[in-house]
Amino acid sequence: MRRIKENKRTCLSAGAAIMMSVVLGISPVSGFASMAEETFGYFDEMGNWIEESAADPVEVVGEPAAEENIESFETAQAPLTGTYSAGAGWSVDDGASTSEKTVYKQDGYVGTEGTSTISCSYMDTNYSVLEYEQLRDMLTNNLVYSNVNAQISASAVYTNVKDYLYILIVDDTSVDFRSVYCYVVGDYRCFCVEVKEYRTEAEQLRAQEQKTPQEVGQGMAESFVWN
Repeated sequence: MRRIKENKRTCLSAGAAIMMSVVLGISPVSGFASMAEETFGYFDEMGNWIEESAADPVEVVGEPAAEENIESFETAQAPLTGTYSAGAGWSVDDGASTSEKTVYKQDGYVGTEGTSTISCSYMDTNYSVLEYEQLRDMLTNNLVYSNVNAQISASAVYTNVKDYLYILIVDDTSVDFRSVYCYVVGDYRCFCVEVKEYRTEAEQLRAQEQKTPQEVGQGMAESFVWN
């Protein structure tokens, strides 16, 4: 009888705990569980309270945290490095180069302004190799929007190792140079060769049967190989 009465008392205490938890904004379920754990037991024949141990806690094993399962985009992505052959007769201009791009000028013109340049750099993209047409459209549209007075032409060839290579030419007759952009397509990345070709220099080089800055820059892009 005592045990039955105590069970009733436990239920009443649990009910009071639930009502109190509603008032205090505590979850009734967790409140009931706490009360049940604290009063689990019974009275013996001598009126002594005998406490019984609760069941062993159940360890919940879940999936690892999302950040542990998913590699960051930067880590999963291939590194932005590669190799290429610099054009003969062109040298690195350390003063014009930065950590993000390497600038080349014709031998004898390093350190001078107002001369043709070839700049090599890398860039991230949102396109895989299989999305090369979307990449081409994005690159072309960006040049169209930023060079409203220029004539823009686009062509496509392959590198020596058969990667896609886009060549975009921006020709604004109001200035004394034209810009040539060569993009070697990789997975979510590009190797970029940007040529600033002064018209008079290109004409002089042709007259001397030497390669123009555009031809040298395109040759550098064609020789590129991803690491």
